[in-house]
Amino acid sequence: MKKLFTTSFKVTSLTLISFLISQPVMAAKFKCWTNSDGVKECGTAVPPEYSQQRIETRGDSGRVLEVKERAKTEAELAEIDRLAKLKEIEDAKLAEQKKKDDVLLKTFSSERDINMLRDSKINVIEGILTVTNSNNKALHKKLEKLQKRAANSERRGKKPPQRILDDIKATESRLNKNMNSIKIKREEQKVIRAKFAKDLERFQHLKKATNSKKTPKR
Repeated sequence: MKKLFTTSFKVTSLTLISFLISQPVMAAKFKCWTNSDGVKECGTAVPPEYSQQRIETRGDSGRVLEVKERAKTEAELAEIDRLAKLKEIEDAKLAEQKKKDDVLLKTFSSERDINMLRDSKINVIEGILTVTNSNNKALHKKLEKLQKRAANSERRGKKPPQRILDDIKATESRLNKNMNSIKIKREEQKVIRAKFAKDLERFQHLKKATNSKKTPKR
């Protein structure tokens, strides 16, 4: 059975050499660790209470052959895991951004292309709004006529015909629906403008970065 020895010493070359010479029965390798008082100890076996500490395996000349780093605490492991997850999220964001950048550069060759597509989409919606507004004018005129007919019946002391009342209700419903549609379409235009403004800014940034790489350094 190997002899177990444990001794304390200050970490200097002279002290280590003296330590090695003082051991008559010395294994080819020995281990060194730091005890609870902060003092380095060496021996052929590491005491269980220090097995999770940083341990150096040294040869008979005292040269370090191998190092087993201190075991990490639960808090340290949790922090490593947290940072790894953050990096994973950040890497995913970068990959997604690169994908979007590639699509942007393949879709447009110039700022003019971006502006033209934006205007095209805006104008399509504007055309729909023009038609809707025109329909609303016609509906307003129709509603005015229906309301006059209903008012005339009431002035004569009669209840307006149900057909006229139903037409008034249906016309008002169509007008309200059209007004909501106009509001939605205006919001769509805002979204389009914001999206293309963002695309244009990103396109300019990518082009500037590309041109900077192409410009030779003096």
